[in-house]
Amino acid sequence: MTMTCYWFSGTGNSLHAARRLAEAFPGMRLVAITDRLAANPPELSGEVVGFVFPVYAYGPPPIIQRFVKAARVGEIGYAFAALTHGGGPANATVVTDRLFRSRGLDVAAFFPIRMPSNYVVGSNPVEGEKAAAIFELGDSELAAAREILAARGRCPATSGGVGARFKSGLVFPLFQKGAKTYDRSFFATDACNGCGICVDVCPAANIALGDDGRPNWRGHCEACLGCINLCPKQAVQTGALTKGRRRYRHRDVSVKDLMNRE
Repeated sequence: MTMTCYWFSGTGNSLHAARRLAEAFPGMRLVAITDRLAANPPELSGEVVGFVFPVYAYGPPPIIQRFVKAARVGEIGYAFAALTHGGGPANATVVTDRLFRSRGLDVAAFFPIRMPSNYVVGSNPVEGEKAAAIFELGDSELAAAREILAARGRCPATSGGVGARFKSGLVFPLFQKGAKTYDRSFFATDACNGCGICVDVCPAANIALGDDGRPNWRGHCEACLGCINLCPKQAVQTGALTKGRRRYRHRDVSVKDLMNRE
């Protein structure tokens, strides 16, 4: 039987996590979740099936929800999910478990994994010693998760308490409503050289270069912020929120790794 890990990542955190966790299952295949795959997903079946993706506003990204809801569910021997986050997953594992159970998926183990935040819209990405400390924490959590996975152990979704339930119960639904128009404020400055990297890294195929060589966003953004963070000229902005801020990409994941994932 097959072993498959489905991953979604904008700037490399979840791809790095998927690679490390797959080491627990030699021969495991890594498959990128793109908008095209979510629209026409394969049957979820096999000896081991994993899901690795970031936490968005205390819940699973919309593309993950579409993917799971549209997929056929076959026979699965063991299933796990890892959720990368920038410091506070709240009740994201519980919300995700509810999603899986609605499709008859019994996910045995959930792993929140700490990573540096790529949310340049909200804050300046950390660097130096702060970033190194977070990478070290995340790698230790991945190592612990690998041991559980190798033994095919159970690690249930857990609630973070009243505050966590509030965040996932209120903030998460509000984010989902706004996500449909997330890219309306995106634009490219005169620094854009028309390289097309933003087009190639977009998992939603949401970006096309116009006649002027600059990117145009088509209104079905996944809010992964790959286009903003991975632009080599830092030309992609969203209003004034990202001006002058650093950009983020996981140190062990290249831009090429995140390109052309079909």
